[in-house]
Amino acid sequence: MDKALVLGGGGLTAYAWQVGMLAGYADAGLDLGKADLLAGTSAGALLAVELASGAAPADLCAAQLGGERSMPDVRFTLAMTAKYLWAALGSRDPVTAGKRFGKLALAVRGVSEDDVFDVLGPQLPVQDWPERAVRLFAVDAFTGRPKGFGADDGIDLPRAMVASCALPPLFPPITAGDGRWMDGGVRSTTNADLVDDCRRVVVLAPIPKGPGADPGAAAQVASLAKAGVRAALLVPDREARRAFGRNPLDASRIPGAARAGLRQAAESVERIRAVWHD
Repeated sequence: MDKALVLGGGGLTAYAWQVGMLAGYADAGLDLGKADLLAGTSAGALLAVELASGAAPADLCAAQLGGERSMPDVRFTLAMTAKYLWAALGSRDPVTAGKRFGKLALAVRGVSEDDVFDVLGPQLPVQDWPERAVRLFAVDAFTGRPKGFGADDGIDLPRAMVASCALPPLFPPITAGDGRWMDGGVRSTTNADLVDDCRRVVVLAPIPKGPGADPGAAAQVASLAKAGVRAALLVPDREARRAFGRNPLDASRIPGAARAGLRQAAESVERIRAVWHD
């Protein structure tokens, strides 16, 4: 494939910032949402599906700015944060760290897979895979290894999307095929290295690097460039990070994050245009 847009995870503010970025680029005549491949992790997985299904960045951004879209009401407690950091910081090896996250996910009690679908499923605009290529990243809870789910994998779209968003210890892993799958963000906030079959790649990374063994978006983009891929990375600047606040699930921060994305897009459009077009 030629062009890929990689959309990272990071909660409600991550989604809003990326929507703002894409709307800003589209306003400048650069519609990244028309990429040959739309790849996403967690919140980025939802956005990838929306774009592949024909949603316009401007409309998605307007909904974020106006507070017109209902968001899932979830809370990541301090106890959950402690458990998450235990899994993340226990090993420098990504696969071993993935297995630790898997143990954490498999130990979740009191929340069923159906509960996860009840919370996240209503966010999905369509039930069938779009005709355009989509890749949604999740991690096997038993092996710690990642996978990019697509239409050819025999997994229905809602299951693949929910798996990519099933963050432990908030949610248990999701059964799909022969595995049980958790949020792709436990391996990488972007999983950008898994689109090395494309010639040109733009990566939006609301959280450039997760804790622990996460290699970080910058290192993954560097590996793509070393392999001959024309790649560019966009991360929130200081003003955008202030707009995000400390809680990525704080819905009150959504409009500010979207506005920050619009502003950053205007400042970086020519750099991205140089990558996107020959």
